[in-house]
Amino acid sequence: MGKTLPSNFGLRVISAIVIAGPALAAIEFGTPFFNIFISLLGVLMAWEWSKLCLDEFKLSGFILAAFVGFIPWLPIIGLELLEAILIAPVFLALLFALNLSKEGRNFFAIGSLYLSLPIASFIFLRNTEEIGVQLVYWLALSVVATDTGGYGFGLTIGGPKLAPRISPKKTWAGLLGGMFSAFLVGLLLANLFDWQAPFIVGLISSCLAFIAQVGDLFESHAKRRFDVKDSSNIIPGHGGVLDRMDGMIAAGIAFAGLILATNGQILTWF
Repeated sequence: MGKTLPSNFGLRVISAIVIAGPALAAIEFGTPFFNIFISLLGVLMAWEWSKLCLDEFKLSGFILAAFVGFIPWLPIIGLELLEAILIAPVFLALLFALNLSKEGRNFFAIGSLYLSLPIASFIFLRNTEEIGVQLVYWLALSVVATDTGGYGFGLTIGGPKLAPRISPKKTWAGLLGGMFSAFLVGLLLANLFDWQAPFIVGLISSCLAFIAQVGDLFESHAKRRFDVKDSSNIIPGHGGVLDRMDGMIAAGIAFAGLILATNGQILTWF
């Protein structure tokens, strides 16, 4: 049986529209606007991650926020994104050492990788020659389609739970619906952008939808681990930035990694 829409559905829609404007403008205009936008997202996610894992935002939280927030500026000052990724494990060890007495130190320290990798990935994708702006539009809209399709199919069809111990509301119908929605959006955008292999791009979108769901489940696991409902309440009707970006984090890392692993060959389909 399907379920009714939540009472805050209208607020969720309004918040999504308000956020979409600056996000789309930042993607379209690129440097430095995209860098500012991504840096702000990184700082907010670091703040939420610190509050989630340690229940405070003090010295170690500030260090994490400064590290993550600085990554988008590396290309502007002439440094390589890879340099930030290579030192991320050093920050992981530092953040762990600064919180030896805290119960959530393991999760918090992982934040140096969990947050820096997607930040670097989206800057890398936006800076891809010729099609960078299209790649970010495609990836972002594919994940939005995943969330929207998953929500709609799950709400309408219901059925068996996907991971009841981690996220009781997610269903297999929602997962398949999200993957199907991402496929359609990928296919549509590939034709709109006149890319080389629209059907393959659609399949990649569908695969990234699955990865986005894994990212969503990871954040849900973290919230359940620390017994909180949302990463914060900064976005009315949605919760926190991490609550909205969890799927985007995983998909961004996966696709940027795929480009690097194939030495850019995958882009011949785009």
